Amino acid sequence: MSGASPYTVGPSYLRIVFPAPGFFLNDTRLRVTVDGYPALDASFTQGFDWWTEAQPGVHAVETSIAAPLGFARKKSYQLEVRPGLVTLAVLEYSRIWGNLTDAPRVSFVPR
Repeated sequence: MSGASPYTVGPSYLRIVFPAPGFFLNDTRLRVTVDGYPALDASFTQGFDWWTEAQPGVHAVETSIAAPLGFARKKSYQLEVRPGLVTLAVLEYSRIWGNLTDAPRVSFVPR
C-alpha cells in the first residue's frame, strides 16, 4: 500500500483572542510575544484575534500592557498546542487588578 496514511494529523494552530473591553477612555498598546518573538502589537480598546500555525508542544506567551510613565503590566502563560487542533486562548482583563487575568480561558477545537 502506498500514499499518505489516512491517520496523519494535519497542522496545529495557536489562536489568541482578546475581546475589546469597551470601557476605556484612552487607548494603550497591548503587545504579545510567543516563544520570545514579537507576535502582535495591538490596540487595547479594539481587541484582537491573532493566530498562527504552531508546532505541537508548550509555547511561552507573554503579554505587556503599556502604562503611563513607561511601566508595563505583564503576564506570562504556558500554552499547550495539541497535534491537529487549534489551541484557543481567550485573554480576559480584570478591572480590579488593572491587568490581564492570571490564566486565559483555553480550549482545544478542530480546525
